[in-house]
Amino acid sequence: MVLAFGLVCFMIVKGVQGLVEEGKSQREEKRVLKYFLPQVEAASFLSMTLAFVWQKAVRLWPNIMVLFIIWSSFILTLSAGILLIWFQRPATDGVGALFIVFAIGNGLYACWVTQRTGFCSKIFMKALEPVSKFPDLNLPTYWMLGAGFCWMSFWVLAVIGSLNFYVPPLIIIALILSLAWTAEVMRNVANLTVSRVISLYYLRGMQSNTQFCFRRALSKNLGSACLGSLFVPAIEALRILARGLNLLEGEDEFMFSCAHCCLRVMESIFRRGNGWAYVQVILHSCLSKLKNSFHLHVDLLD
Repeated sequence: MVLAFGLVCFMIVKGVQGLVEEGKSQREEKRVLKYFLPQVEAASFLSMTLAFVWQKAVRLWPNIMVLFIIWSSFILTLSAGILLIWFQRPATDGVGALFIVFAIGNGLYACWVTQRTGFCSKIFMKALEPVSKFPDLNLPTYWMLGAGFCWMSFWVLAVIGSLNFYVPPLIIIALILSLAWTAEVMRNVANLTVSRVISLYYLRGMQSNTQFCFRRALSKNLGSACLGSLFVPAIEALRILARGLNLLEGEDEFMFSCAHCCLRVMESIFRRGNGWAYVQVILHSCLSKLKNSFHLHVDLLD
């Protein structure tokens, strides 16, 4: 975390130096500041607004949102691919083609899971029943969205500062990786908060303070969020690869044996590392406290 913040702060200082000094770097940074910063800020604000609306819509209409989530992914990705190809530039044509291929895959997946959406909606509605008992449960998510918007603003300034430093492409790649990681950490902090509130409700029948759980996720459980944000995305990428290997068929016995071996290794990894690890961290903490309180109660009775 210190490295990520230090890199961004250092690049912001270099950006300010480039804007103050006269020369080619100043003109380039002003051009990027004019044509890059407003678009990124507008995209960040729009994303944050849609995230607020999305959170509210999921809580109010979970049955409708299941179908909307599945089919909107296909429609929006296909629209983005067509729009990029319409620009008729080499870079946008390649990305647009990838978007269209991905949209086709999303469409096939949506058709495949259509028969299971009814059951998914029922499970979704059942899972959201305890949420009505905690009206402030979404506040940590909103705080993380606001923090993400502010962090994106600083990050854009850091990208501008990287133009005034050695090897700008490598610095920008490092900044992108740090942005992806910090965004994942923010998401997982909200995940840990919600998991603790709901797990305490199920395990101990108590309505815990959401703000207290949020502060705990930002302090004692922050290490789990940071480490998980490094490993879980890589494990999820391996899961996609494993699904592709599972579909591997052919007469080549050697290739099939390699795919089978890799699949078994990945399955063993999936049992121990996945997105549910954050819930397990909170459950382990809650169960430890429950066990300690039980022993204390027994000691008092003795």
